[in-house]
Amino acid sequence: MWWLFSTPQALALVASTPDWRTERVRFDGQLYSSRWQRAGTAASNDRPPLLCLPPIGVGITRNFYNPLHREWAALGAPSDLHSPELLGNGDASPKPRRFYSPSVWAEQLLDYQRRSIGRPAILVVQGGLLPVALEMWRMAGAEAIAGVSLCSPPPLRFISPEAPEEKYVRGRFRGKPSAPGRLKQRAAWALSNSPAGALFFRYLGSGDGLPRIRSFSERNLFYSTEKVDDEWIQMCDYGSRDARSRFATFSYLAGTIPGGAWRDDRAALLSSLDVPCQVLRGGGIAGAEERLQALVASVPRPSCCELVPEGRAVLPYENARVTAELLARFLEANWGSSPSSS
Repeated sequence: MWWLFSTPQALALVASTPDWRTERVRFDGQLYSSRWQRAGTAASNDRPPLLCLPPIGVGITRNFYNPLHREWAALGAPSDLHSPELLGNGDASPKPRRFYSPSVWAEQLLDYQRRSIGRPAILVVQGGLLPVALEMWRMAGAEAIAGVSLCSPPPLRFISPEAPEEKYVRGRFRGKPSAPGRLKQRAAWALSNSPAGALFFRYLGSGDGLPRIRSFSERNLFYSTEKVDDEWIQMCDYGSRDARSRFATFSYLAGTIPGGAWRDDRAALLSSLDVPCQVLRGGGIAGAEERLQALVASVPRPSCCELVPEGRAVLPYENARVTAELLARFLEANWGSSPSSS
């Protein structure tokens, strides 16, 4: 029966089957998982791998990048693609009571880059994880980071207190850091550690079909409400079942108060990011073009920067196919088919 598997159709099916694997990694006393997708060809394997940084939110896990993994496979996997879980989220365990600053996750991801990847990677950075990427750059520079793709990045004032105010930005991200900011952060963090914080977190993730998470996603994250699908809700349901994941979520929420640790001035780090930098922004928000150009003008080596017309704040999920194509274009423009020979 061996001949059944040697037909052209069968060989084509085998060649197109994604090479995915999940591994468990230990760091700082915790175990977490990572999905690793191999490049489709030996030439593609010469290109820098992609290291994906997922967003932080109630129930959001590394599975945020599953649609991108599928579309990357459909393109033939132009390079390796890694999507690790962040400490304190998803299936990471245990989930200790701690404040997760950007440097905590930067150290975790650099450890993963050194031990599991072993060469400089392109960071695919979703939304507000930009401070984590910049802390990684501070700690390791070009020895660990070959390039950066910023997907739906926050407004410049998020990392640069003196940046001009951008139109249409929500008040939370529009305000300048102030002296009481750290006090507010500590107060918000203390509340999250209380029984009231645990009850509030469970409330957000409760109800048939997670109505509060669905409503927030439709209003603030997605361009099309139809894209808030079963896969999204199932991810958030699974990710929010462990109430101890609130420590990671509330670390981000408390730390992004103006003056919080996530809002420290990192403008100099952004301007020193001397590697190819792609900026992708959803065009389905007011002022999208102006916000795109403001960030493009702030990085030394912008490359393949685009507006995604029918996108908003979660491009690798809602617009996975377009995001995969733009990432492939970014790779081709800067590393070609075989960067090792250039």
